[in-house]
Amino acid sequence: MAAKKQLMKPATQKVVKDAKPTEVEPRVISDEEYRCTCCGHKYKKQETNFGRSKSPIYKGNNGFVSICKNCVAELYEQYVKFYDGDEDAAAERICQITDMYFDLDIWASSRKISESRNGKSRNRISTYISRLNLSQVDGATTYSDTLVRRWEANVENAPTVEDVAKNDDIQTPEEVVRRFGVGFDAGDYDSMQYEYQDWVKRYGEPMDKRQEELYVSICFMKLNLRKLLQKGDSNIGTAANSYKSQIDAATTEIEDRKKKAEAEKQLSPLGEMIRDIEEFCPAEYYKDKKLYADFDHLKEYIERFMTRPLRNLLTGSKELDKEFSLSDSEE
Repeated sequence: MAAKKQLMKPATQKVVKDAKPTEVEPRVISDEEYRCTCCGHKYKKQETNFGRSKSPIYKGNNGFVSICKNCVAELYEQYVKFYDGDEDAAAERICQITDMYFDLDIWASSRKISESRNGKSRNRISTYISRLNLSQVDGATTYSDTLVRRWEANVENAPTVEDVAKNDDIQTPEEVVRRFGVGFDAGDYDSMQYEYQDWVKRYGEPMDKRQEELYVSICFMKLNLRKLLQKGDSNIGTAANSYKSQIDAATTEIEDRKKKAEAEKQLSPLGEMIRDIEEFCPAEYYKDKKLYADFDHLKEYIERFMTRPLRNLLTGSKELDKEFSLSDSEE
């Protein structure tokens, strides 16, 4: 029988079957280049040369704006000159071009950047973009959100008083909106509140709901009269006569109510008089604390005609009333 032919030499070194060499991964993952749509320069990396954006229009560009950081910085400086040195306007214009949200608070913190060690100022707009991406701004991501928030900050666009109270961007106080109702712009609220306070200053705080509504209605009529005058409306005469009649009726009623209140006050009991004294001129504000300690002499009366006789009866003393008790010098 013929001997079996040996195909391979015996293995002299241990090998790992599952670790066979495979394809070598290329050192460059992608040869793709990213061109700036402003200057046309091509970059190998987006991360270090383009700012990130949350706008949906850059979704197909891996979430990066299409203008490189150098061009954004240059455009910002050009717009600062264009807006006559207004850096806020320039920054907002960059946000408008790149469809980014413009947040004044984040921009203000970005402007406070000190100069770097080499003496050159760091790029403020690039810093703003970085901080914007790191910050949580209530879901605001694009310049459209800037317009929405700005629209909501106008008090006339608030549908309810509760919306005014919840929106920190609205400067008109909730109390003023609650007094006059929703639907007016900030200037209207300022005018009506000034008129209301003027009536309070001249005729006092409203004594009841009726007087408060009287003040408010006069404010409405004054505002309407002013707007008709500005437009040159032909109904200005009718409105002016109505306003004058309302003023006459209001002042007459308020004066009558004040006189009635004063008359009732003169007939008020002792307790109300003491309350008024303590409310408007407290005794503790006086240097002489005894001045109002017994201003109606009630305490003195009790001591002379009740406590003293009772003390004489119980103790056998013979203390006389001070009006009839003479000192040695008076005898």
